[in-house]
Amino acid sequence: MSECTKHRDTILTLTSIIVAIVIGIMLKNLTPQPWFDRAIMYYQFPGEIFLRIINCLILPLIVSSIISASCDLSKSGSIGLKALYYYSTTTILGIILAVVLTETIRPGEFYSNSDSTLILNRKFLTVDTFLDILRNLFSDNIVKTCLSQYQTILLPSENITEDIHYWKISHQYNDGVNVLGLVGFSLIVGIAIGCLNDDGKYLADCFKALSQATMMMMNGVIRIVPLSILFLIPGKLLQTENIQTMLSNLGMLVITVIVGLLTHSFIVLPLLYFICTRKSPLNIFSKIGPAIITAIGTSSSTATVPMTIKCLDDIGVNPRVSRFTVPIGATINMDGVALYETIGAIFLVQQRGLHFSLLQVIALAITCTVSCIGAAGLPNGGYAMLIVVLESIGIPAEDVTFIIIIDCFVDRLRTTVNIVTDTFGATIINHLIENKPDIELNEVEVNTKMLAEQD
Repeated sequence: MSECTKHRDTILTLTSIIVAIVIGIMLKNLTPQPWFDRAIMYYQFPGEIFLRIINCLILPLIVSSIISASCDLSKSGSIGLKALYYYSTTTILGIILAVVLTETIRPGEFYSNSDSTLILNRKFLTVDTFLDILRNLFSDNIVKTCLSQYQTILLPSENITEDIHYWKISHQYNDGVNVLGLVGFSLIVGIAIGCLNDDGKYLADCFKALSQATMMMMNGVIRIVPLSILFLIPGKLLQTENIQTMLSNLGMLVITVIVGLLTHSFIVLPLLYFICTRKSPLNIFSKIGPAIITAIGTSSSTATVPMTIKCLDDIGVNPRVSRFTVPIGATINMDGVALYETIGAIFLVQQRGLHFSLLQVIALAITCTVSCIGAAGLPNGGYAMLIVVLESIGIPAEDVTFIIIIDCFVDRLRTTVNIVTDTFGATIINHLIENKPDIELNEVEVNTKMLAEQD
């Protein structure tokens, strides 16, 4: 297979972005009259259909992927728990890094479009935002979870000067998928199925088949991205007052994302590895070159699994550890995507002129992160999950166009971050159990054979 064929989708996407930007500039500058909203809506309509299809597939993809992954995780014993602790730690560190970078650099404020500003008049307390996160995580209605999310609202008393703490407390349900509740419910279902052992095998296989089928459909939809770009990007440019400033602003977004990904890969993860093992991380970097090259070439964490396992074998990681942690990590560990989506979502909030408190920003980052759990590595598809997150905070899904423009430039880099996270995770877990009895390894012996088939 030639290199052009292997990277056809990326080449087509890059070409479409360039052509779309040229079309948008020509339509904006060469047409005698400004484009009115209805004309722009007609032009963007094919792209809108694409976004609707993506949005439709996200819910079954999240549910099936998380349930199938957590079925395996529940059978893994202490190794699975160590993997869960590790991935939780790296994800939290990634969230902190993304929030610090976006709140410090504030890439979304280099360009301000007054026409696109959304105004939020709702009064709230910081503690309400935190409590709403927990309420949405523990949903009381799984059907409603797929359609809306809980939000506390405060109603002013007759005495408008009264302290806001004494205002009447009410609530409302906002349109949009409750990602937190969906992920929480799916994790519980997956763990319960895994605990059934043989009795739950057929149900687990059903969810795995659903995950593969949804993944196949999503891959098919992703292939029409180059065509959709020709309608989405020009439409967005026609709504923009200053194209040059907007593109400069996107450049700041790319810089912020790259700084975040490189910092996470070469500072945060190596430091965590050194703290856990007291060994130099340079030895790891010197032996995972083939996996990194494969990640850059394929732009898919899942496709890189065999090469990652081979590199871990060269490092000396116990095969039973690597053949469990790497396939699981390729499914539930998406540090690169989570960090990228968090920065992108906060960027769009800033772009819209919204003023979020620090706790609201953290809540948004958590939502972005949990939306990535269980989402398999789709090449050039990092923006798919972001659509659900945007709609959950009231930002139009069309704004994801800004992310599509830069997605192909950072897609391979964030996939590389996922691979680096998986390799460090496997080596840390191997170090933690190397002096323990073999029984800890035998806990995953049965499950290893099934997971190794992904090699």
